Amino acid sequence: MKKILVIIALISVIFCVQSKCFAEELTIGYINLAKIFEGYKKVADSNEKMDKVKKDVNNMLQDMKKMNEGVDTLSEGAKEERQNQMLSMQEKIRKITGDIRKDEERILREILKDVENVSKEMRKKKKLTYIIDDRLIIDGPKENDLTDDILKTLNERYKGN
Repeated sequence: MKKILVIIALISVIFCVQSKCFAEELTIGYINLAKIFEGYKKVADSNEKMDKVKKDVNNMLQDMKKMNEGVDTLSEGAKEERQNQMLSMQEKIRKITGDIRKDEERILREILKDVENVSKEMRKKKKLTYIIDDRLIIDGPKENDLTDDILKTLNERYKGN
């Protein structure tokens, strides 16, 4: 008889705990991360800066090609000097290219952190359980799409140059 009472008590506790766990409603908002990247001013400004640096690198590469033209007609001393100039320029290009990669990674992390911070605020404000990327959504209510709200907040907070 004691075993039956213990089993009934355990089952009761399990049902109470289970019903409490499911009492909180699961609410999910979603964002279109690609749209945020397209519309966030910080992304556009960062791309513009990086494009200028990449253009400078391309100009340096063009200069190297020009330096290489007619190198066969130079004297040995002039050839050696030209090769040293080209090696110096190559090293400079490698350094700039590495810096570009590091800057792009840093900027991407900054932008994702901005999105994450605003999403956290929005989730708390709207009392949502989760905010996910819309690529995971097959179908859902349009009112749970927070993309425009988050993008608006990001652009309002971005100071620019």
